[in-house]
Amino acid sequence: MKPVLDFFSSVKLTLTLLLGLSLVAIFGTIWPVEQGNIERFELYYQSVWFRLLLGFLAVNLGACTWRTFVRVAGSKKRLLAHLDSLKPVTGQVSYDLPRGNINELEDRLQKQGYRTNRSGDRLLARRGLAGQWALPIMHLSILAIMLGAWAAQLGFVGTLNIYVSHQSDTYFDWGVEEDLPLGFTFRLDNFEPQYYPIDLRFATYDKQSREQLQEFESREGKTVVISPELSVQVLRFLPEEQHLILGVIRDGVQLGEYHSLSGQRTYPNSIDLGVEIKPTAFRDPILKQLQSEVSILENGEVVRQGVIEVNKPLVHRGVAIYQTAYNREESGFWSCGFQMSKDPGEPLVWAGCIALVLTLFLVFTLRLRAVGLVPTANGYGLVSLTGFSGEVGRQRLQALLAAFEV
Repeated sequence: MKPVLDFFSSVKLTLTLLLGLSLVAIFGTIWPVEQGNIERFELYYQSVWFRLLLGFLAVNLGACTWRTFVRVAGSKKRLLAHLDSLKPVTGQVSYDLPRGNINELEDRLQKQGYRTNRSGDRLLARRGLAGQWALPIMHLSILAIMLGAWAAQLGFVGTLNIYVSHQSDTYFDWGVEEDLPLGFTFRLDNFEPQYYPIDLRFATYDKQSREQLQEFESREGKTVVISPELSVQVLRFLPEEQHLILGVIRDGVQLGEYHSLSGQRTYPNSIDLGVEIKPTAFRDPILKQLQSEVSILENGEVVRQGVIEVNKPLVHRGVAIYQTAYNREESGFWSCGFQMSKDPGEPLVWAGCIALVLTLFLVFTLRLRAVGLVPTANGYGLVSLTGFSGEVGRQRLQALLAAFEV
């Protein structure tokens, strides 16, 4: 068992696997996008041998993680054994401490943030215990990301094109190139493109002679004075239908909405303005957002309603529904395209990424430091065990020794 664990946890295996993956990534980047009927992505990154390399890397990382956990879990036992092996003579002690009993010295170490453990007449003091777990947890977070990426294959990505007021309980899966059940019914209740305020012109006409009286230039949100007693506010303009919606104000009183269509088309209005208003021209609209009102049905009943916008999907039963396309036919009917995707591994990937960032922070900021107290001929001596290497470590050790002199 040990030779197998040694092989799978070896650094040589890690470097070999990383080199192999790097070579694949190089060719997968510089090679032509398509080779015959095979895409570059499928040829390199979806191949069996590439996945085998990733699988071996996961096993290698898992073996290293196991060894790291075992080493960290047994660090206390090893440090105490090392202290017990030291002979109570001054020659094996790094620093002599002022006279005092072990209880007083232990109290001072605890005030410096150390956790203490006794073994006979020896004492082990450690600080930054969470830091020693940072490395194995970092390994686990990487494994979680790899597992989440693998679990994504259990999900799907598909599309659905549907007319307004229609519904569907299937989607088209491009992987198998056929319609598959969605698990619920999706209904598109309404669709409307949102534009930035549109500059436009509209004119007033005599209701009898149809002669143009005045022409006005305005934009959505602006108010136009038609006559001393009559004003209209441009509420909305629907460019696809060339449909103008005005808010009517007479003598300072809001009367309601007035609807107008371009050309010879008419709209039944309950408000008589004394004149007829029609849009005459408008600037090309600039699209701001797509907005689809949808419903989710299960067993014939609506269980959820929501609005889907670009980059604002609706998620139901783990299926994320994105707006991807829209079209308006000559007959005036709207249709929309949606992408349906389900990724069971996404929570694992997010959890692994968050844990990876946090543990990287701990690795560089929270280091395990351990010292021991060993009896000497003159009292007790302090032994530096781990975490005091380098100039910064020596400064911390000197600060700790100074705390015993106070």
